[in-house]
Amino acid sequence: MLLRGAKHVIKFDANHDLDARPQWSAAGHVNHGCYPNCAIKKKRGGLWLTSIRTIEQGEELLIDYAFDLGEEFEPCRCGHPRCRGLMLRKKDWPKLRRIMSKISK
Repeated sequence: MLLRGAKHVIKFDANHDLDARPQWSAAGHVNHGCYPNCAIKKKRGGLWLTSIRTIEQGEELLIDYAFDLGEEFEPCRCGHPRCRGLMLRKKDWPKLRRIMSKISK
């Protein structure tokens, strides 16, 4: 997920992130998608962008930013037919639905 206030830094966990600003960084060539073709994996002491399925030539590289409900998250515009509509991690959707149902009452 992107770090709050840092539009070009992808957070992996509490201790690791990828800075997408350097030209050599693979993270600068990846966007959000609800059905990604890449993931960030920790191995050999570093973070690596890896494919999680076959990626066709010319296909955009996508990871799921998976924002936490407590963070600033944005609408998703990935264009996938089953787009979730928000760049929110999947496990927070039930909590968001509960919050929204309380507001709509």
